Amino acid sequence: MNLNFRRLAALAAVGGTIFFGGNAAADAADMSKEGIWAFREAYVSQAPNTRIFEQDLTLFSTNFHLDIDSRAQVLKDGSLRMGGQFNWTYTNLKNNFTTNNKIPFYIEQLGNEMTLYVQRKGKWSKMLLPGLPSGIAILWKSTEPEIINDVLDAVKKIEILNDTPDLRTMNVTLEGKKLANILDKNSSATFENLSGDALAEQKEIFNRWLAAFKENNITFTWTVNKPSWTTATAAFDLTSIMRAYSIYVLNEAAAGRVILTDEERDLLDAMGYYAELKAYTTQIAPRKDTAVNPPAVNLSNVPENDDSLNDIFSEMTTVVER
Repeated sequence: MNLNFRRLAALAAVGGTIFFGGNAAADAADMSKEGIWAFREAYVSQAPNTRIFEQDLTLFSTNFHLDIDSRAQVLKDGSLRMGGQFNWTYTNLKNNFTTNNKIPFYIEQLGNEMTLYVQRKGKWSKMLLPGLPSGIAILWKSTEPEIINDVLDAVKKIEILNDTPDLRTMNVTLEGKKLANILDKNSSATFENLSGDALAEQKEIFNRWLAAFKENNITFTWTVNKPSWTTATAAFDLTSIMRAYSIYVLNEAAAGRVILTDEERDLLDAMGYYAELKAYTTQIAPRKDTAVNPPAVNLSNVPENDDSLNDIFSEMTTVVER
């Protein structure tokens, strides 16, 4: 079975960029009433109007470094736009030669469909992103009571780090198994436009991400602006989930349940043992000059091309041997 792991980095990076929380294993602990109330008050009070965020993500390993600088805009109806740039640096460890690429990108989600657009050599192409990125976006931007209650139910631990009249900073731990169930339930509709091998491939990737989430509790540091009940900052680390996913598939291959190409195995080695994935979010005031606009191109005519980032994925497989 060829699982086409060329999308792995894109899924991890885009999912991490739009993810409100992050990953770090945490010891189980009883929550105080004060802690859970502080989180509930901040979470439920989040304003449902237009929200704009600066999103920074870093994916790095021994010989590559991806910085994503972007801005995301969530409208009152739940639609999402994100625009920015992939800053890619690669060093060939054999000759110590370094290359740099700056790749403009744009993401749009309307309803259950999320599309990633990238510009290479002056031309735009697109890639559909069902499953994990779409599911995280739906969870993150939803104001539906059912999803809000599901997230509240997944809260495992709250640690209040600082609480003033203006700001509240908390370490929030979500139970990985419950979060995986939420993502599963809210991602099913994102596969509606796929069928056949494409559907089977994306479902396979998504189910393995769910397995990785189930093995890791999710802890993020969240600072809330109390007068407006908006997110000031959120910091997170998705390294453990990314590594759990990659090692899980490598173990599947070792057991003979999955067949990997050499390139796929090298990519999974890089993601499972060398790479780290971290991100930081800052909310900014919605103004005319902070709005996210699509690129100056007719997006309806942009061709679909799942191979538009192949050169980057190939460079990611060139890693130091363990």
